[in-house]
Amino acid sequence: MSEHGSTKMSMRQLARECGLNVAAIYYYFESKDALLTAVIDERRYGARLAVIPQIDPSLPPEDRLALIFATVWDGALAEEPVWRLLLGEGLRGEPAALPMGRDLLEVFRPGLADWLKIAVPEVETPDAVTDLLIGQLFAGFVRHIFDPETPLATIRDEAGRSLAHAVAIHP
Repeated sequence: MSEHGSTKMSMRQLARECGLNVAAIYYYFESKDALLTAVIDERRYGARLAVIPQIDPSLPPEDRLALIFATVWDGALAEEPVWRLLLGEGLRGEPAALPMGRDLLEVFRPGLADWLKIAVPEVETPDAVTDLLIGQLFAGFVRHIFDPETPLATIRDEAGRSLAHAVAIHP
C-alpha cells in the first residue's frame, strides 16, 4: 500500500503480496480504510511518545534539541513505509487518512512538547519549537524523497543543527 497508495492497491493484490487469501484479510478488516486505521493504531505512537528519551542534561541546550530531533527522525525513518503511506494518502485527500493524520498530530505535538519541556527546559515556547521540529521532520522527509543520494544521517544532522540555530537557545 505504501508503494501504490490505497486506491491503486486492491485487497486482492495486498493478499497476494502477503501470501494470504483475500477472505482472510476481509475477515479482520472490512475495508482498506479499516486496514489503514489498524496499521496506524498498531504503531502506538501515543505510548511511544510517552517515553521521554534520556538525554544528558549537561550537554548544551542546542545539542539536546538536535538530539531530540535525531531521535524523532530516526524513529520516523524506522517506520518510513507507514509514514509514506499516510502522507501519500493525506496528499491525495483520501478520506480515511485525513482524520488519522489529524489524530496523529494531536498525539505527536503534545508528546514532543513534553520531551522538550523535560530535556530542554531552556526552551521558552515548547509548542512553537515543537511546530518547528515537526516542520523540519517533514522538510527532511521531502528532501529524502527528492534527493535520495544524500545520506539520511546528513539530512538528520543538518536539519537538527538548523532547528537548534533557528531556536537560538541561550541559557
